[in-house]
Amino acid sequence: MFANSDLTLGSYTPVGDIIVLSLCIIMGILIKQTHIGRDRYNFLIIMHILIFAFVAASANIVFQTQLKKPEFNLTLIYASRCIHHILFMFIMILYVKYIQGSLWLLTKERLRTRIIIIFTTVFATIVDIIASVLRFGFYVGKNHEYNTGFDIFEMLYMMFMINIIYLLIKYKKRVLMRVFAGLMSVLVISNALLCIQGYFKQISYTLICCFLPIVSIIFLFHSNPFNNDTGAVSGEFFPIEIKENISKGNKMLIMCCHIPGFASAITKSPELRTEFYEFFRTNVRKAILYSFPNDILVLTIVKQKKADYKKFVEKMLSDFSASYKKFNLDYKIIALDSSDSITSVSDYHNIIDYIDNKMPFNTVVHVTEDDIKEYYDKHYILSELEDIVAKKDPFDRRVLVYCQPVFNLNTGQYDTAEALMRLKLEKTGMVFPDQFIPLAEQFNLIHSLSMIILNKTCFALKGFLDEGYIIKRISVNFSAIDLRYDSFCDEVKGIIERNGIDYGKIAVEITESRSDADFNLMKQRVIQLQDLGIKFYLDDFGTGYSNFERIMEIPFDIIKFDRSLLIESLKNDSSQYMVRTFANMFHDLKYSILFEGVENEHDENRCKLMMAQYLQGYKYSKPIPIEELRKFLLHV
Repeated sequence: MFANSDLTLGSYTPVGDIIVLSLCIIMGILIKQTHIGRDRYNFLIIMHILIFAFVAASANIVFQTQLKKPEFNLTLIYASRCIHHILFMFIMILYVKYIQGSLWLLTKERLRTRIIIIFTTVFATIVDIIASVLRFGFYVGKNHEYNTGFDIFEMLYMMFMINIIYLLIKYKKRVLMRVFAGLMSVLVISNALLCIQGYFKQISYTLICCFLPIVSIIFLFHSNPFNNDTGAVSGEFFPIEIKENISKGNKMLIMCCHIPGFASAITKSPELRTEFYEFFRTNVRKAILYSFPNDILVLTIVKQKKADYKKFVEKMLSDFSASYKKFNLDYKIIALDSSDSITSVSDYHNIIDYIDNKMPFNTVVHVTEDDIKEYYDKHYILSELEDIVAKKDPFDRRVLVYCQPVFNLNTGQYDTAEALMRLKLEKTGMVFPDQFIPLAEQFNLIHSLSMIILNKTCFALKGFLDEGYIIKRISVNFSAIDLRYDSFCDEVKGIIERNGIDYGKIAVEITESRSDADFNLMKQRVIQLQDLGIKFYLDDFGTGYSNFERIMEIPFDIIKFDRSLLIESLKNDSSQYMVRTFANMFHDLKYSILFEGVENEHDENRCKLMMAQYLQGYKYSKPIPIEELRKFLLHV
């Protein structure tokens, strides 16, 4: 990497040093502008190297220029030569320091190496001064002639060279092979150029040859997207590679690994880092590793025709499992083959995100064509939901109201029903709640849909009443997200009033929330709307979280027992007693009891024994378009 820059008997022009000056300025500006949020310690090392190289090149220009003048300043010659050599030594010390950090040398190893380097540098400087005084080194004679003689710095440069190559070879397992190959290649080329220059008795390009290794670490670890800890490339380059391979017709294997806390763990644990590099050295060749936010790493491999990638993936997962047992970090692994059914380059990353969000930790998923279709369906549904919300049409034809009739045991009639939401979209046809409700809640679109369903329900209910059908009420489901809107009560009142029906004809179904804030809001909304005559149902009692104290605080009108409680009551006498006790307690407290999921006569009889007043389920009717509710209603 480094060699003697003081071959004053050779031919010299300042062009090489001027190039170094220009590179220092340009690279300093670019790194300063682009080095945001990265490791400041390494950034400062690089900036100091650039500053020292700039001054060293300037000093060399002064030194070489002065030597060629008929009348030169002897003090300036010695001073500029000294500055050039000392700063050059500092550059090499900083380079070694940077490499030591990248190779994760222990503190003792780093300290020992630095002490040796500093001691040798001081010793070489003293020897050089003595050599000049005793005139067996560089000196300027009485007649202004100059001689190079013995040069201790040439030996020192060689020592640095050997030390750096030794460190890289000894600890090469601590860096990815592509990084190791990049550093070693530049070292070899730099020294080859120096040898060629020496052969032609030139000294003009010595400093620029020695500057090339500095450029290599800037490209590999700073301006280039390689991460210093993992060797991964920035994820912003991922779609570029995908696009290039698609255009060439190449098939690809994409492996994604999501390990929360991995970036922090690999920084703190040399053992994990060594294991990480060993894993990739053993399993992966000719692949590119990308890093994304939230500790997600993505590996891309261009497939070769004869390679068995099924065995390759099995081998990789087996080795990963062995490493996982050592460190016990949670993970998600996704394997995705490039596919013609993926229509957009950006969708490769989006599909990975989609699968990652729905899979549990410590599992492996091989993405199938069905998964890809599901992603595109969800993406299309989401775009339609966003369009529905944006258009604000209370009668949007894509939003359908279905309902399920509820049987009243006291009257023996179907005089109530539950409104249910469906979507009917051009590309997918009918879409059920489990497909779009989670999306609507995740992207904060549910409130607009709830208000459309309420409006359409009220409109249909008004039609039934005008036609003379007997109906007590229809319940509409609302989420905790709906209740968070300050305008919720006013919106509900406004929609009911605009459709010209009594408040008591509408019931609001809500599920109990674990959040204290949501519970307090729920309580306020129930009290405010109940004063108008609107009924309130507690939905899904018996599933997940149930807090009796909170239920007692909110004056619900009807408690809906989930089918899971009905199933529980069938297991044994103790289970039946428990469910019946719940029902009796609510009945004594003047709540009405509605059992969901009644599928046959046996279920019905069981519910009758448990104080049921309302029954709902497939025994009576599956969910139907609200217009078909007429078939279940009595006419005046």
